[in-house]
Amino acid sequence: MSIKNNKGQALIEILIGLSVGAILIGGATAAVVAILRSNLQSKNFQIASSLSRELTDDVKTVVEADWHSIYNLSKGSETQYYVAASGTILLILPGTTTTLAGGVTFTKFFSLENASRLAGGISTDPAATDDPSTQKITSHVQWSGAGQTPEVALVVYLTRWRNIISRQTDWSGGNGQAGPIIEFNNRFASSTGVDYSSSTGSIFIEGF
Repeated sequence: MSIKNNKGQALIEILIGLSVGAILIGGATAAVVAILRSNLQSKNFQIASSLSRELTDDVKTVVEADWHSIYNLSKGSETQYYVAASGTILLILPGTTTTLAGGVTFTKFFSLENASRLAGGISTDPAATDDPSTQKITSHVQWSGAGQTPEVALVVYLTRWRNIISRQTDWSGGNGQAGPIIEFNNRFASSTGVDYSSSTGSIFIEGF
């Protein structure tokens, strides 16, 4: 009777040991999976951050060459544009583009919004005035993983600080031109005592 009890107790101890072992193995496996998933997400976030900075730099390059390449586009937080190379120049096109990195496909695009200023600073206050020389650029990089769509978004404000020098001598279009001006023409806002219909000439700003 004592031998049977010892065998039964040993069997129970074995089953308990197996159960505890299974629990420990399961917990360790879950922890390893969580760590691997976290490392993968961190890696993807690093790649996405790099791609968003790269996209922002490309937009800056285009803007420095031609401010109107972005200013004349449709605006809004839902707009989607991307930068593509055409020969030796960069172009801004509507839509999105993708990049494969680290075995993951990343979708890239940027949105474009007008910016307003109040008391010299950028503001979203309704009383703020639109600043045609500043644009809000938000670079988005998205990817799919674990049934989700993580995103890295980088916001910058680009300012028109450098312009192509131009010389205007033809004002025959007359007055009444409203601003801001995005393309040169032969008109002006207003004048007093200026004969613009029969003669041409340049207007000089005093002190320059």
